[in-house]
Amino acid sequence: MLKLIYHPNVVKYAITLAGLLFVAFFAWNMYPIGFYSGQQFLTDIPNGPVMLGAISALLMGALVFIACFHKERLREGIGIFSQLRNDPRYINAVKWFTWIVLAMEFCSVAFRWYLLNWSRVGMILLAIGIVGVFATYLISLISHAVMNLPPAVAAAGLREEAGRQVFEDGRKHLKELSIGEKRRVAAGDASPIDDVRDAKAQEREDAVAEIKRQARAAADEEAERERVASEEQRRNQEFYEQMVAPPRGKTNGKQPTNF
Repeated sequence: MLKLIYHPNVVKYAITLAGLLFVAFFAWNMYPIGFYSGQQFLTDIPNGPVMLGAISALLMGALVFIACFHKERLREGIGIFSQLRNDPRYINAVKWFTWIVLAMEFCSVAFRWYLLNWSRVGMILLAIGIVGVFATYLISLISHAVMNLPPAVAAAGLREEAGRQVFEDGRKHLKELSIGEKRRVAAGDASPIDDVRDAKAQEREDAVAEIKRQARAAADEEAERERVASEEQRRNQEFYEQMVAPPRGKTNGKQPTNF
């Protein structure tokens, strides 16, 4: 259980889940704005407020999703494109996009406070929303760093994980060592553990080889049975044809007619 909790991929899944929850949270907060606006301007359209509320929620969800999970990748790619074109408008557009999404998030939670008549409960919700605004920005940075580790960092992590697994697997073999072998391990000699591991590996290889040998023997035996059965069937067919064929030189008592 502890290995599952502290597995490196758990962080990736947890951050992704948190980002998706924030996407749903701000999309849900944007729905009342669209619904309220629909009540003011779309009363002549059937279900106009509901439709506008749903469109607002979807729009907000899409923007927050991009801001949480793809903003940094866009910033890096568009930053290179902007340098190649020598045009700062492209990278500035990404910056403005970030600020606009954050402002829309703030407005969505502030409107909730307005609907609650500027009450203390609404103030608490506003504070939670403001914290959520900054949290989405932080999640975008953390998720990008976690999912796009530099090669040197990834290589170091791989080496550390390999070292941990070596000692974890070695600890499993300690109970199979004698006292003398454990003393050698305590003195820094890992060869007894290697010997036990190699012996187990050889046992597994021998077991696999025995299974393959038995499978080949069974296949050969089955092939021999099929050959004998086929030969017996051929002989029976030849004997049957000899029994039903008329004797040579006889034509059922009739003389051949000469023309």
